[in-house]
Amino acid sequence: MYPTVSAVIPTRNRNDKTLRFLECFSKQTYPNLKIIIVDANSTDGTQDKILSRFPRVTVIHVDDDNYWTGSTNRGVKFALEEKSDFILTINDDSYVESDYVTNLVELALKHNTLILGSRIDYMIQPGLVWSMGSYSRWGTRHILQLSYNLKWSDNLPNDVIEKEIIEVEALAGNGVLINRQVFESIGLYNELFLPHYHSDSELIMRAIKKGIKVYSSVSVVVYNDCTLENFELRVTNLSALIAVYFRKKSNFFFLPIFYIVLMYCPWGKKISTLVSVFLFPIILPIKEKTLIRTRFKKLLHKIIKLSLIVTSMLVNWKIKLERNY
Repeated sequence: MYPTVSAVIPTRNRNDKTLRFLECFSKQTYPNLKIIIVDANSTDGTQDKILSRFPRVTVIHVDDDNYWTGSTNRGVKFALEEKSDFILTINDDSYVESDYVTNLVELALKHNTLILGSRIDYMIQPGLVWSMGSYSRWGTRHILQLSYNLKWSDNLPNDVIEKEIIEVEALAGNGVLINRQVFESIGLYNELFLPHYHSDSELIMRAIKKGIKVYSSVSVVVYNDCTLENFELRVTNLSALIAVYFRKKSNFFFLPIFYIVLMYCPWGKKISTLVSVFLFPIILPIKEKTLIRTRFKKLLHKIIKLSLIVTSMLVNWKIKLERNY
């Protein structure tokens, strides 16, 4: 008997990538697989094109203010209502081999893991690792960093290569197989504080905090359609600051980072982590950098302390609402 797997794929206005993904994913050899596309009100004909070419795919329509988190939650809820045993979150800009789901499920069952991520490689350079989990160095700006990024798979450490799975601190949401027991135990992705980026990592960190061990596969691969370019963020003016820190679809959006640091960073390192994350990208293009940076840092400390208090109040409010519910 094969466990039922529901693959949840959020999308919006990129039908070319979505159709390319379905071309490969519809050829999966796993016999008990359901495919759920959650479309956030696309205007490029995504839904019609999917249904005409892949009539067995379930398409769920949501409003366009549902970012990755809201769209994924709708798909997960549907999968749970359909009594799926596993939910696979995967992105529509990916590519996988035809035996991908079979290999991932077999590995999860073999090791009795409730959460198993995939190794993610660059699509343009197969074998070059994008990530196998992620990690955080609290007290520094290096939080939610990609593990083994830009390492060739055949040059990974011996203690990694010889294993089928490795334990991780967090996972990107692309190619993550999650047993339904996890959602029943800890709930869904957090839409309130993490509408787009980092809600995938937060769910994993929440699971670990509840005692659930999380792993990444070493050899079951998702190929990620992204560039090899690495850039260091620089904020040089007010408009850039607003775009980076106050836009929901920015991976530096302040609310998710505040929430993750508040909930998971050791207390003694919360302030230093937030200052490092938010202050580092800011370049002050004037000569008196040292003095102004010192004053700005003090001001930022005060702002962060106030933000922590406000975020803590919001978290407590959310918990009270959930208890009352």
